[in-house]
Amino acid sequence: MLVVQEINRVRGTAVEEFESITQQLWKAAAPFGVTPAWFFEVSHGTGPSYCVITGLRMPDWSSWESFARAVAYGELSAITEELDATRYDSESSLLEVLSEVPPASGETSSPGLWVQRFIKPDAGGEAAVGRPGIVMRGCVGGSPDGITILSKESPTAVLDILTGESGSSDVVGAAESTWVLRPSSWSPLQ
Repeated sequence: MLVVQEINRVRGTAVEEFESITQQLWKAAAPFGVTPAWFFEVSHGTGPSYCVITGLRMPDWSSWESFARAVAYGELSAITEELDATRYDSESSLLEVLSEVPPASGETSSPGLWVQRFIKPDAGGEAAVGRPGIVMRGCVGGSPDGITILSKESPTAVLDILTGESGSSDVVGAAESTWVLRPSSWSPLQ
């Protein structure tokens, strides 16, 4: 399984338009085998303002190639141009899903935020495989071979992570960057 993740720096006055056009793009991309994965806003104070993280799942490399061609100069290029008009820029990366473990029962419906951590390639991030959340390795774009961990956390755990109170000495505690993410009401990951 592959995920195309985009970090979008959205124009403040175009946030709602960006969200609407993203939904249109995702519907139009379905024939390419693409399914929505997530739509998160980076919480203020943990990253740049008006930053939206989107994710699209793809079953294999051929789906990615078809989707990439359609976005670049095919049937999805016009809607991509509309999307570009709502943002300052974006950074895409293609990630390979190494493991996907759901949160413990009862935690999926509880309130919480998502936390995305990035671990450098040489920091042993693959030790996070099998932990609750989605563990991904960079393939194209971004930081190749780095490990990205996306996990749902309770409000208390998020506070501990941000203040350094968690005392985590494992590989996740050694993350190079940590963003707290808030899902939109229609994001597949809540």
